[in-house]
Amino acid sequence: MSHLSILPTVFTRLDLLEAALLDEGFQVSRQSELTVFDGAPCPVDLLAERPEHRPLGWRSSGSGSISMVGDLQRISLQPGLASRLQKVTRRYALLNAMEQVTSSDFQTAQVTVDQI
Repeated sequence: MSHLSILPTVFTRLDLLEAALLDEGFQVSRQSELTVFDGAPCPVDLLAERPEHRPLGWRSSGSGSISMVGDLQRISLQPGLASRLQKVTRRYALLNAMEQVTSSDFQTAQVTVDQI
């Protein structure tokens, strides 16, 4: 059986975003500061770091969504980071979907996850 599901992903939960970042090999700290291009610290709810990349931050907004904070020009020059962030987004969507399935009142549910 084959099934393709497209899950629109808007980050709304810091705990799931943190888990997705950790699963993809980032070191994550909460309530931290990200140094931006002018050297000034910018408060962030999540700070994600990898040795070979510039740090990235995420901040919760008043609307409930979570926005990425970072120097996008410098970030875009880092090889492999775009694909790693895509994996983080897919992992977040999967974690969110799995939690919704397990917290629902379904009598039975079968979930199969295949690595892509």
